[in-house]
Amino acid sequence: MRRLLGALCAAVLLLAPGAAWGDPVIQPPQGSVVGAPVQSVRVAVGAPVEPDLARARVTAPDGSSASLVRVTPADPEALVIPVPAGGRGTYRVAWWGLTTDGHPFAGTTSFAVGIASPAAVAVAPEGKDGAGWLAMLARFLVLIGVLGTAGMAACREWVVGGAWRIGGIAPPGADLADGVRGAAAAVADRPVRAWWITWWSLVAAWVVGLVLALPVHAAATGGQWGELLGGSRWGSAWAGLAVLAVAAAVAGMVARAGEPRVGPSGPRMYAAAVPGVLGAVLLSWSGHAASGTDATLGVAIDVVHGWATAAWLGGLVMLLALALPLLGRMAEGPRLALGAGIVVRFSSVAVAAVVLLVVTGVYRALAELPSLASLWTTSYGVALLVKLIVFAVMLVLAAWNRLVLHPRLERAALGLGSAGPGDGMGALRSSVRAEVALGAVVMLAVAVLVGLVPPT
Repeated sequence: MRRLLGALCAAVLLLAPGAAWGDPVIQPPQGSVVGAPVQSVRVAVGAPVEPDLARARVTAPDGSSASLVRVTPADPEALVIPVPAGGRGTYRVAWWGLTTDGHPFAGTTSFAVGIASPAAVAVAPEGKDGAGWLAMLARFLVLIGVLGTAGMAACREWVVGGAWRIGGIAPPGADLADGVRGAAAAVADRPVRAWWITWWSLVAAWVVGLVLALPVHAAATGGQWGELLGGSRWGSAWAGLAVLAVAAAVAGMVARAGEPRVGPSGPRMYAAAVPGVLGAVLLSWSGHAASGTDATLGVAIDVVHGWATAAWLGGLVMLLALALPLLGRMAEGPRLALGAGIVVRFSSVAVAAVVLLVVTGVYRALAELPSLASLWTTSYGVALLVKLIVFAVMLVLAAWNRLVLHPRLERAALGLGSAGPGDGMGALRSSVRAEVALGAVVMLAVAVLVGLVPPT
């Protein structure tokens, strides 16, 4: 498993440092020679451009220069760069900016008018073509923070809290609920503290990701701080995510302060999930889904995909941080009753999440890939393929949990058979750890995918 995870991580990371963009479509083409003066250069970058952040610089053969650029509603994916009249010779052009789904872009070209001029030193853009490694790290941290805090809080209350309230699963006629709750309450302090440490670590990852992302994107767009925050979809989403991170911290403090010493936390815990739930909406609104032909439907489906990811992966982290340590400290009888209840409730969450992930993932893939061959012939497709491979492995583990471990634990809790060696908890712990590790690779692949332009 470690070798598999290492190979998959390497495959994802190899895609990250390269430029985020394919070759733009430039008219007139790079290195071309034309007989008549050129009025403007058109650069199609492959995604809608933020007009307030589009910049360009043109240098004419006579030394004159211009820095005008236009982005029109009729042609939102292209820069139109007016060319000054500078006589015969080589014209050099540079451009940079940001797309509406948050991709920095930059490039340079040259062409000659009237004569085949020798190659000239290119005009360097002030921005960068793609934001690079730090941007990928920032996206990864924000993703795990947003989705992790939502899933951990919601699943803690619904899965563990729900199983706790009913006392787990017991044989018909047996009244074991009070004993199970008492046994769990006696050992809950340390697991609950571990859950809070994990949850606050994800909030911290969220904040660190935002702190990293802003200067990286500002530098990639030529230092346009004000325009980035005030004139772009990415900037609006960044500000919204910053507000939600503060809201998550406040909700966490309120939930922790009002939490009973043992047992479920009630509505406060669901409130702690709300900032992450809303953060997933902002991530979809500012990503690839919002730049397609049917942006409203695309964003809605991507939001559902994000929520399903939060429920499954955040729930797995919750099991690892809280449920398994809690069960590991309980005596065998109460552990089996509460453990079976937790597994049954989480299985229903996982099955629903997997169905939604498959349906919404197929839609998003069909919307973003022009052909099946794009999966192995483009950087975006390869990153998506790695994500699909990891997801398939996670599905195998999830199927084993649902079809083998879940019935085994439930039968044992009902007195209908044995759960197997060590009452099945050791197998559950190993499976959850493997799924959490694979989930981290999935989040890494998603962070890379967000930084790559879907093929057209």
